[in-house]
Amino acid sequence: MGIFFKDKEKTYPEGLPEDTLLAFKAADGSDSAFETLVRKYEKLVSTCVYSIVGNSEDVLDVSQETFLKVYKSISSFKGDSEFSTWLYRIAKNTALDFVRRRKQTSVSIDSSGEENEGFDIPDESTYASPEKSVLQNERKRILYSALEKLSDEHREIIILRDLNDYSYEDIASKLEIEAGTVKSRLFRAREQLRKILLKENYF
Repeated sequence: MGIFFKDKEKTYPEGLPEDTLLAFKAADGSDSAFETLVRKYEKLVSTCVYSIVGNSEDVLDVSQETFLKVYKSISSFKGDSEFSTWLYRIAKNTALDFVRRRKQTSVSIDSSGEENEGFDIPDESTYASPEKSVLQNERKRILYSALEKLSDEHREIIILRDLNDYSYEDIASKLEIEAGTVKSRLFRAREQLRKILLKENYF
């Protein structure tokens, strides 16, 4: 029998992954555990939603809808997969449902080069000079405008790899595809984005 510890009269197996333990606690009524998960994964959810919805004005609403669904269904998470993978699927399905309801067109992201070359995401450091901030904001505007011209498939994979820095293995798990497919799809996505950005004089 494994070692257990108590939390508000509830026992949990020792050695659970941190996210799994937090999810179990949230399912048992711990608001603080759920809030921790929200803070940890709000960027993942928002970028996933944006990759499908393609409209920054709708990202907040769809992200909130995602976390509401997670809150209501978190007791169904059994720890058989990583929590982030389980959450990503809910976010993706919620965004797809939103698109179907609104009959919106999804968008993508793209970049350049070989598999180890992501595209240049503008630095949003608060320490940047006013001049640098203006330039960064303009580059960011051009970049996200380009994202909206790409396919859902391309946008999604670049957001996961180049914006969220997930490994090929993690992406393969989240998208339920082979790691080799991730690499080839990412390469095509980056090439497509590069072509669009060249037209915008991004480089």
